Amino acid sequence: CTSVVERKEIRDLAPEEWRILQSTVLLIQRDGWFQWFSYIHDASFSTIHGTSQFFPFHRRFVRDFEIVGQRYNPRFAVPYWNEFKDYRNPELSPVLSTAYLGGNGRGGDGCVSDGLQAGWTMTYPNSHCLSRAFNQGAQIQAWYTSEYTSSVMQRDTTMAKFRQDIEYTVHGAAHIGLGGDMSTRTSTNDMVFMVHHAFIDHIWTSWQSQGYQMTMDGPGGPSELEMSLTSLITHYNEPVESVMRLGWGLMCYGYAPPLRSGPGSMRRRSGQTLALDKVLSGVARILPAQLLQKWFPGINSTAMVPRPSSATRIAHAAAKTLATNGGGMMMPLPIDMPEDWVDMHGYDRHEVRRVVDEARDFVRDMNAAGYAPLY
Repeated sequence: CTSVVERKEIRDLAPEEWRILQSTVLLIQRDGWFQWFSYIHDASFSTIHGTSQFFPFHRRFVRDFEIVGQRYNPRFAVPYWNEFKDYRNPELSPVLSTAYLGGNGRGGDGCVSDGLQAGWTMTYPNSHCLSRAFNQGAQIQAWYTSEYTSSVMQRDTTMAKFRQDIEYTVHGAAHIGLGGDMSTRTSTNDMVFMVHHAFIDHIWTSWQSQGYQMTMDGPGGPSELEMSLTSLITHYNEPVESVMRLGWGLMCYGYAPPLRSGPGSMRRRSGQTLALDKVLSGVARILPAQLLQKWFPGINSTAMVPRPSSATRIAHAAAKTLATNGGGMMMPLPIDMPEDWVDMHGYDRHEVRRVVDEARDFVRDMNAAGYAPLY
């Protein structure tokens, strides 16, 4: 790549960057591109979900959308939404406010009436208003934590396992929680799809950086029992290898770490990718050895795991007591995947059940240990 755009967390966009995104997305809609991308996603649906096509296809797909946007403005980049920061009460996130992507749908048809796509009429698969319908009425059931994702990245060594553990959890929870267009085969009608999948891609990039840069295995669909780097990406007919490294080929983008919060710090980067390093540091100090071995095997060594001080143990015991008494510090249990969602994707129900149950076991163990989540 001769130039690489930087994908920032959406709340870190400068006012001028947000104006570029707004104006470009309006042009993309005007010229029928949202309809085109919804068609591609719908036509490819059965192959790109529940298989190892999931990560490479969506990386190529979001990049394709970004390339289209750059025809209108070369500075256009798809931001990502760090959903870890908002997992407990997603509906309260600034990302779902009028200032950004808008909130819940209103009225009997759930039309989105504020934010970037306020009052939009979508044309695929038919003419309808862009809609959302939060899965708990005015609220969204809690999503997955950075701690869970860090554990997945510590435990999973194959694409087949990593894909299941992210697709059936972090990925699905946002689609289900937002509802409306996001809960359909044409979820690409909603710009939230793009920032959500940029986030999912960021997670994959982080896992790749742990020694899995070129890892590709697992089923690629009914006609391909085992994917490889030479397998072709659905719809694009390009080898998987072509999307495995950012900054190469057409993958001319990279991810910016989030800005630090606090007065006078807006121009300084934290240096933490999705803050996952901070999670590992926290669990290493707090969790007992058996839980580290179970959920975070990569940091289970005497040299890497300083035992918590008395003050730390007391503080976390207090946090656990507060949570038990309704103080809200404990991790919420992950949502179940609705049967109609599982069936729409053609997922194996037993595999989905296994993954969600494992995620729930993780949460119970973390809460029992008195661990206070990062967010």
